[in-house]
Formats: sequence, structure tokens, C-alpha cells
Amino acid sequence: MIARVLRIGEHTVRIGEHEDTVDLMLRGDISPDEVVRLFDFIASHLAGQRYMLVTGDVVQLGRVPAESRKAVVKESGRVPPIRGVVYYRVTFAGRVMTELVLRGYAIATGVDVAAHFVNEEAEARAWLARRRGQLAREYR
Repeated sequence: MIARVLRIGEHTVRIGEHEDTVDLMLRGDISPDEVVRLFDFIASHLAGQRYMLVTGDVVQLGRVPAESRKAVVKESGRVPPIRGVVYYRVTFAGRVMTELVLRGYAIATGVDVAAHFVNEEAEARAWLARRRGQLAREYR
């Protein structure tokens, strides 16, 4: 059985309870190498999925340098399209950084990414359920 959780430095990536969901816990700065390793893990678990949703706690997210943002765009072709991101416990700086990364991703891929920010994990799970329902209708 392939592990469903991976630690990359201070970061943790986990396949969620639904096979279309990736849970992230990002702590500190994220390097281009860490981005590649994160996408390696996601690609190995979500192969065959029509889309993926991303959630997580990014309250301690540090810098995401331009090289790391470029790596996100470059590596994104190896995973299902990101169709929703909901982070909880996000600082203003974390929200700005997330929006920058998602804007670059959307421009590069042409994928419509719904992004949402909430205070608590339970709110994030509720948003994921609603988004999953929207996507189920869209992908019929």
C-alpha cells in the first residue's frame, strides 16, 4: 500500500478522505524542490481523477518565491486540474500568496479555480462538499 501522507521538510501533504482531495499543511517557506516533491506525491495518488480539490492549514506559510510559483505552474500538468482550493486559518499574507499562485496557475492552464478562505477546518469541509456537488453536476 502506498503511504497517503508525506512530510516534505516542515510541510505535510495528505490524500484526503475523498480520493479527489489533497490536504496541505504548509509551514515556512516552500522551495522549488519541495514543490516538485509535493507534485510527485499528488501525481502518484490522483492519477485518473478528473479534478482535484485542495484544502489545508496555511497559517504558518512563509515565502513562496517566484521560482517556487513557476514550479507550481510547470508541475501542474502532471496532476488533475485543480478545481477548488479552500484554506482555513489564513493570514492576510498567506491569502495574498495563495491568490498569486492560483492566478498564475489559472492563466497557465486555463482552468477555472474556485478559491475560498475560512476560519475553521469544519467550514472548509463544508465548502468542499458543496464544491464537490457542483463539480459532480458539471462532470456528468
